[in-house]
Amino acid sequence: MNLHETITTDVLVVGSGIAGLKVSIELAKAGKTVIMSTKTQVCSGSSFYPLKASLGTQVTKDHQDKEVFLQDIEAVSHHMHDKEMAQIYVNEIQERVQEFPEIGIEPYKLPDDRKACFAEHSRTIYMLRDWDQIRDNVKTIFNHYPNISLYEKSAVISLIKTGNKVTGAFLLDHDNHLIMIHCKAVILATGGFGNLYKHNLNPNDVDGSGHILALEAGASLVNMEFIQFIPGFTAPKYKTLWGEHTLNYCKDFVDKEGNSILEKVLPDGLTKQECLEIRSTHGPFTHSLPSKYFDIAMMKEIIRTKSEAGFELVFDEAIYEDQRDFYTIYLNWLKERGINLVTDACKIAPFAHASNGGVKVDSCGRTSVPGLYAIGELAGGIEGANRLGGNSTGSCMVFGKRAAQNCLDYVNNGRLEPLDIQAAIDQLNKSIPKTSEKSITPHQVIEEIRELMWLKANVIRDEKNLTSALKKVTELKASFNMSLHVQNENERKSAFKARNFLLLSEILLKAMLERRESRGAHYREDFPNEDENFQKRLWISLKNKEVTLEFRA
Repeated sequence: MNLHETITTDVLVVGSGIAGLKVSIELAKAGKTVIMSTKTQVCSGSSFYPLKASLGTQVTKDHQDKEVFLQDIEAVSHHMHDKEMAQIYVNEIQERVQEFPEIGIEPYKLPDDRKACFAEHSRTIYMLRDWDQIRDNVKTIFNHYPNISLYEKSAVISLIKTGNKVTGAFLLDHDNHLIMIHCKAVILATGGFGNLYKHNLNPNDVDGSGHILALEAGASLVNMEFIQFIPGFTAPKYKTLWGEHTLNYCKDFVDKEGNSILEKVLPDGLTKQECLEIRSTHGPFTHSLPSKYFDIAMMKEIIRTKSEAGFELVFDEAIYEDQRDFYTIYLNWLKERGINLVTDACKIAPFAHASNGGVKVDSCGRTSVPGLYAIGELAGGIEGANRLGGNSTGSCMVFGKRAAQNCLDYVNNGRLEPLDIQAAIDQLNKSIPKTSEKSITPHQVIEEIRELMWLKANVIRDEKNLTSALKKVTELKASFNMSLHVQNENERKSAFKARNFLLLSEILLKAMLERRESRGAHYREDFPNEDENFQKRLWISLKNKEVTLEFRA
């Protein structure tokens, strides 16, 4: 590929969700020049892909609540979280929610404390909503900061290092021209990787690209096997979030013949209504509660019938008589989308949603590579085997602020390292694999990976399916000649996405195979119990371009 131009800035921020906005505006306020790259438009990713009427941020109530909050995080994590980051979150989140307006968000505080998903105790919840208004607010704020340059419809495809430091990146702009960004630091805020799965509750730009950028630059990943799967509607409107609290008015969960799929898998001593009642308290699947049979029943039937159409929930019409806002807000939101839970055939299936793991960082968002930061869902931090509801948006604010403060010191105390432009371009071109003279298309790679991961690396996992999936990934890798597609400007972004999907799927499958137990969001049907021997986090890195895995305390 030929270089179109080189641009110099203090910091490159990749991603424009809540984390990317927070860190960019903090740095701009301090007078630094910032380039923000986003694959779609400003305010993107899961932060601005609302699945229901609002998103919540869970906030420490008072001083006495701090220890209780930490206990909730510990219980949900099952020993997989970063304790220092959890402590920082409960200490700082009260201040950070007050800063939402600085990035264009006007949250409102619920009048009563509530329990977030998986939480044992209720606490203060701030709600975020009106996404179009937030985007307008952000554009107005950016107009006040000429030192922020926005690159929409662009993709960062590789990081550049000088010695052991990250000193720049290669970017494909909206016209697929190759741009070199020369900078003192890079902050990755690209979100999770839900789009790796065929059925997911994420926009297309949540595709794991930041994980591969960090990994190839020398950083490590952690907790990658812990992925949230949340039931979503397949009908009457595809890819709409199902509200678990509606199960309080659910009569049964049935197949197309009207037979209960739940009764088939329930163990002795657990009734259908007991299972539904417990499942009504949390959105994502977890192995840690008896409600797991609800999700397992779905996936078993999908595997048995080879159908992805989903299964029907039969609701009591009394649900529309419940006037509590917990129900009315959600039911009215569904009504706006043409969905009635009683009169429509409402079918659900497991959808990939959030990654609990990610790039290994410290409490300031620093990776092990100088000049490289990771924040937001991309970072592996306070989340563990399960994700405590209401912490994700708050973490973007807490660690976005801390990353900005640390990066500011790093930039002020460092110099802009000289770049050997031709050497960097040569290295980029050498990194593009050429496997054969012919090639399947990037689209074929992407779609086959998404189908494979959804069927074989979903709620139910076992050695046979994970191994066969890994074998298929290897075959796809051998059939994909990336260099052929990069030569075509119109295919460049999809070629890099396909390359990333091949590596990321290999990483996830190997991590799922390595954790031979069931813990939180990770369920192995062939190892159904939680095992104390696995009370360590699984670190992933690249050595000589090979994926290596290691359990560490």
